[in-house]
Amino acid sequence: AFCHPDGSPLRPQGVLVELRWRAAELGLLRIGVHDLRHTAATIMISSRVPLAVVSKTLRHSTLATTVNLYGHLLPHAARDAVTAIDTALERADRKHATGDPGGASEQRAA
Repeated sequence: AFCHPDGSPLRPQGVLVELRWRAAELGLLRIGVHDLRHTAATIMISSRVPLAVVSKTLRHSTLATTVNLYGHLLPHAARDAVTAIDTALERADRKHATGDPGGASEQRAA
């Protein structure tokens, strides 16, 4: 929510008027306050803020709501999952190849 420095709420109409005035001043397309919400969500997700935090910040009632609305912005999550699995399998292969099930040789190498 938008507020004054003392925490008191701004009038929604005042926010909209200011937003439209600033956008026109910069030669931007006419946007609404809700567009700013989507922009904030996109920035948070693109910056890899945990989805649960994004969901709470947006005050969605469930995490599923956030995923349904912004799931298309999460390709990095799939890549990160594949990379994590690949790293774990490579680590397991190295342990198996050295006959070191406890990982001592890997700890020495690090």
